[in-house]
Amino acid sequence: MTERKTERAKQLLVRYIRDRQMKNGDKLPPQNELRRIFRYGATTICSAINALKHDGVLEVRDKVGVFVLNPEAGGHAGRVIGITMVHGENNFYYSCLLASLQMHLVENGCMVRLFRCLRKESSGRILFETDDFPGLRLLFETDDFPGLRRSIENSEIQGLIHLNDLSRTALDFIKSRKLPLIFVGSRGGIAENGVFFDYGRIVERACEMLKRRQARHPALICPATIRQEVEGIFHGNFGRTAPVFPQSRVGDDRDTALAVFAMRESERPDWLICLDDFAALGVISALARYLPPDRMPGAFVMYDRGSRMDYPLSKLICCDNDLHKFAAMGVKLLMKTMMSGGQSTGAVFYFPEITDLSGDLSIQQEG
Repeated sequence: MTERKTERAKQLLVRYIRDRQMKNGDKLPPQNELRRIFRYGATTICSAINALKHDGVLEVRDKVGVFVLNPEAGGHAGRVIGITMVHGENNFYYSCLLASLQMHLVENGCMVRLFRCLRKESSGRILFETDDFPGLRLLFETDDFPGLRRSIENSEIQGLIHLNDLSRTALDFIKSRKLPLIFVGSRGGIAENGVFFDYGRIVERACEMLKRRQARHPALICPATIRQEVEGIFHGNFGRTAPVFPQSRVGDDRDTALAVFAMRESERPDWLICLDDFAALGVISALARYLPPDRMPGAFVMYDRGSRMDYPLSKLICCDNDLHKFAAMGVKLLMKTMMSGGQSTGAVFYFPEITDLSGDLSIQQEG
């Protein structure tokens, strides 16, 4: 117990140094003040200071005070941040996002604790539908991530990043414990705080660019979970009969390609707006088996730059989704929330850079 208190006090001291951006030579408050701030006894504070002294982080000058020697405090974590993960081991998007989040957290002096969901998505109770989000979505409970509830109750983590949807019960529990929580990814169901892809603005921009290209019969391919968010924008630009192909399971991309190919040539989409790069690759690759190059549609594709996918198209507009930048925005928002002592951050939207790679039009739009 004594060692745990000392480690916790060391963590609080490192956090104090980092949050105040203290520099080499800056003096810490007197130990009486540190005891009041951290609510630990003299023995614990003294042990933590001595430990950080031996680690080269602090310098103790007799009868003068304690001074910062290494403000970076390399190897020491000021905070422990939890990340809940669902698809990390078999999904390129999640793998890249998880890696970037962990890297940015470590750069901010945090230790990362991963909580992996062990529940199967086939469970009936994880599906929900609301008036605002009329389609099936996945909800997760706190206990779906082994160890998460205990870590929150024991204050073992100081912040939490979630990549999917949590239930209202889970959100209320986390809020009652005053734990800063942000979502990073697609805005879902009842997610309130976090960094989200600005799908609405992305589709609006895609429609503008396709109109300039005089698109006649565009189609929208999107994850089923964001259909409600973007379908109205797409139909508002190209009419309610413009086809929408939601993707919700493996194999939907092939079915979409067959549906497109089965259309009469005069009605077949001349442009595709694809908001999922792997679905886009599946649809476009399948179409390339059936259609000659001069009859292939053009595509506006939202893709992860790390995947370096190559689409067999002569008309291609890329919405260059930089997951490294996206993760940095999420970590920055969480750090700001923790340092302010609050919980409610609101929604911050990420708009990627867009580049037309077709050859005759070059446009770059900063996010």
